[in-house]
Amino acid sequence: MGQTNREAGRAVGKAAIVTGAGSGIGEATAVLLAREGASVAVVDVDGEAGKRTVDRIEQAGGRAIFVEADVAETGAVKKMIGQTEEAFGRLDMIHNNAIWYRIAPATELDEADWDRILAVGLKAIYLSGKYGIPVMRKTGGGCIVNTGSVHSLVGFAEHTAYDAVKAGVLGLTRVMAIDYGPDIRVNAVLPGAILTPLWDRMAVPEEDRKLFAEMVPAKRLGTGEDIAQAVLFLASDEASFITGTSLVVDGGLLARTM
Repeated sequence: MGQTNREAGRAVGKAAIVTGAGSGIGEATAVLLAREGASVAVVDVDGEAGKRTVDRIEQAGGRAIFVEADVAETGAVKKMIGQTEEAFGRLDMIHNNAIWYRIAPATELDEADWDRILAVGLKAIYLSGKYGIPVMRKTGGGCIVNTGSVHSLVGFAEHTAYDAVKAGVLGLTRVMAIDYGPDIRVNAVLPGAILTPLWDRMAVPEEDRKLFAEMVPAKRLGTGEDIAQAVLFLASDEASFITGTSLVVDGGLLARTM
């Protein structure tokens, strides 16, 4: 990564929270926001991974803290907000990116897995807004960027709870933008096929990865950095008149009809 720009970056003077920041999209976003001058709270349930992200930021001259938190839990979200304000004196941005994943059709999906996916992927956004927005307003407002998915707009077989969550992200994004504007902007970024460590954990075969890449007009899988750039834009002053909407970053995947 490049060196941090704490004088002329697009997030100078801002304090940000990024959840699920130990790897993938969250890690890329935390690193980019820090490079653009933000102070970043790196939030993850995986302490080792989260601390690696903090190390990357600090080695490039940025400022970051690690907060180990399960964002599905009210107390953990309160801790996340409180530690960020304590460390940086303010809160300007939240990127709700954490997710928990299990694929199965409804008749085979365990009820506990359904509850866990909805808690991490949707309840956590509600909680971060409930406790984060009052802190943002102390210093004039801020913005929230939620990670949705192309699954927010179309269905994929056996992604029962995941698709429900990602569709819900759009509804929650819209209503929060209405309820808390004009000083709080709320948007969603909708990634397509993004190559992250999750693909390895799910043991996606190489031939399937090539197939996904061929389906995309851009003829490649996306990267965490592709999504991070979109989050940075939505969180920046350049997007000051953008709220209550979503930005699809999918290499043209949804442009296809088959």
